[in-house]
Amino acid sequence: MNIEVNKVSWDQSLREVMEQLGKAEPTPGGGSVSAIVAALGAAMTSMTAHFSQGEEYKEVQVEVEQALQDMAKIRSACEHLMDEDMESFGQYIEALRLPYRTEKEQHDRKETLQTMKIQSIDIPLQLMECCLYGLYSASPLIEICNRTVLSDVGISLILFEAAAQSLSLTVQINLVTLPDEEHQRYYEQRADLLMQKINKLKQTLLVQVQQRIASDHA
Repeated sequence: MNIEVNKVSWDQSLREVMEQLGKAEPTPGGGSVSAIVAALGAAMTSMTAHFSQGEEYKEVQVEVEQALQDMAKIRSACEHLMDEDMESFGQYIEALRLPYRTEKEQHDRKETLQTMKIQSIDIPLQLMECCLYGLYSASPLIEICNRTVLSDVGISLILFEAAAQSLSLTVQINLVTLPDEEHQRYYEQRADLLMQKINKLKQTLLVQVQQRIASDHA
């Protein structure tokens, strides 16, 4: 029996998404919110790039176009992974309801639950990788973008990190359900390394944004 879970999509209005998120339902939840925030970071970066086009910026159009392409990929990935995250939860609930009377049923149920638990960790990790990619891709714009949207590229950096921090919490809470200590260590180390890179890069880039704001208005 397929379990129906509440979902949100890119095609809904913001009001509808807020209403769905505010309900006493497990989905959409933190994973969905994080995916939306990461996509907003990509959208803000795209806006910065679009404001940095034309004759005045012809010498940096390669960098601007690359940023636009990268952000389109990130938004698409966030949409796909958000849907996967909600679908994964439904599959986990289904797995909990599998019979476990015989030894074979117990084995099959255990294996299925293990797969679903790993998926509940792997999807947030993929979204964290999108956030790191977003930071790297946004970085060239800091020195070349239209100065009137400097704060917006700074906001995109903050959004990418905020999404990653949220996803890190999702990984942490799902890690405790993994019975295999080796798997726990592997995913914990992977999440920690990603978060370290994201924190360090965001801080470095945000300083660059603040320095250019200060120098441009000196």
